Amino acid sequence: MKRALAIAVALCTLGVIGFSQLTNISGDWSFTFRVLGTGAPAARSSVLNLKTSINGWEITSKSTFGDVIDNSDLGDYVVEFGFVEQAFGIKGAFGPLTIDAGMAFNAGKQRIVCWECVGGHDVSTPYVVVPPEYKSAYASTVLDFAGLAIGLKVEHWAYPYECPWPCEQTGSHMLYTFTVGVPPVELEVTFEDCCTGIMFGDFTLTMTGVGLCCGITYDMELYFTKAGFEYVSFDLINFFDFCCGITFDLNVEFGVDYKEVSLTPKFAGFGQACVTIWADVVGWETFSFSGITIYGYKIACSLGDCNSLEIGTLLTAPDYVDCDYPSWYLPFYYYGNEYITLKFCGAGCCGGTYTVTMTAWFKYGISSGLFDLSSLRGSASIPVMSNLSVTLSWVLPLTPGTVTPTLDIGWKFTF
Repeated sequence: MKRALAIAVALCTLGVIGFSQLTNISGDWSFTFRVLGTGAPAARSSVLNLKTSINGWEITSKSTFGDVIDNSDLGDYVVEFGFVEQAFGIKGAFGPLTIDAGMAFNAGKQRIVCWECVGGHDVSTPYVVVPPEYKSAYASTVLDFAGLAIGLKVEHWAYPYECPWPCEQTGSHMLYTFTVGVPPVELEVTFEDCCTGIMFGDFTLTMTGVGLCCGITYDMELYFTKAGFEYVSFDLINFFDFCCGITFDLNVEFGVDYKEVSLTPKFAGFGQACVTIWADVVGWETFSFSGITIYGYKIACSLGDCNSLEIGTLLTAPDYVDCDYPSWYLPFYYYGNEYITLKFCGAGCCGGTYTVTMTAWFKYGISSGLFDLSSLRGSASIPVMSNLSVTLSWVLPLTPGTVTPTLDIGWKFTF
């Protein structure tokens, strides 16, 4: 039944596209080939996007080749290349409603990795699936009425195509998202169904651009789950006007067991610098205060439209929270204790813009590394035609045994 459904949907979509004019089809094709790394040179990934319009409705197709579990940033193995996923989408308007829907299928043999919490830590659990199989689907609609935006989105996943799998049973998972918004307030509530009935998921209340006083505005986000309060975040714009065109924005986020403070100085005419401090409030979970643990910080400075400099430093590793590390810590977990990233761009020789990103990682305690340098990582996109760009990505180890050197070459062609 699943195989018949997959073939029927594919044929219907291709048939509709076939009746449209060929000149009405547009899209892009990207391809990446690993020329240096673990194993022999091989194809890494390829994505083909197609789009056409029929009577105001936009129909899309996305074909993905490669392996969805791609650990290329670590440079430790070469994934198997194959037909991974086929997805279809449709967008349009039906009276006062805007419609957006889509469906995805597992198109080829692949290894899905989900995560389970064991003893407070994550462990990888592999799943080998037999294609073709239905993976997931979604449908959403938005109604704007007298300045009030009302939205509904319904999402469905078959097991085990949502990672980590949120249900105890292995049937399917459905997520319902309701949104109601009128400036400056928006409310989002989710409900989920694990084949045992609909139950509450989470609740998010946001306020944007609220005037405080003296030209200061603030954004606020309050987040709850079934477990209770998770965090509240405040962004204060133009919080402090120093002098000479220098102002500061302030972000403060209070979690159940952490506090993060970010101070963003803005220099009129000189770009923007941003300071982020990763920290926890000690004793916050017991509603007491006994100090602040600072895990690290980063300083980011904008040097133009797409030129920037960023420096990040890890002082101490955070603990697991709900069987997961904070997202900001993951690059440090894999690569080192400190990094310097430089991004720059410019006009290409054949139209378009080239972009280059270079990151130097430092890992303390490596005796054979100059200044504790452990690796250089980077990527680049260089236009060679108005509709064709060559892409490069690389990992260069600076100390023996830390990481495998890799070099990927590819392209992106638009039509």
